[in-house]
Amino acid sequence: MSFPERLRLLREEIDLTQNELAKFLSISRQSVSNYEKGTRFPNDPHLILKISQFFNVSVDYLLGATNIRNSFERDLNKKNTRINEDNSSYYLNKKEALEELFYEVDNLSINYIEKLTKCIKIFKDML
Repeated sequence: MSFPERLRLLREEIDLTQNELAKFLSISRQSVSNYEKGTRFPNDPHLILKISQFFNVSVDYLLGATNIRNSFERDLNKKNTRINEDNSSYYLNKKEALEELFYEVDNLSINYIEKLTKCIKIFKDML
């Protein structure tokens, strides 16, 4: 999905008009319309960041580079997590582990992602 499609989808998901979004972003309604039609693209990186923060999605998701909405950066401030397993322990970089997981899951169909999520919940409940 491309930036114009994502922008429109995100705006419509929260029942926001182009005019309301334009006011928040301090741009014209016509600019929002042009972005959604794909006839123009924001040339200010700060504006792209502001849009992604407003909708609580990653810039990669907004630009269509991934189907993962959030980067989960706020949960990844811990550099390493200590893992205790079978009388041994090691440290795992949580951010790298989740990025690898997201990379593997990103191209799966929604059906497989839902099945994988159910499996993870079952596994989590067993712990």
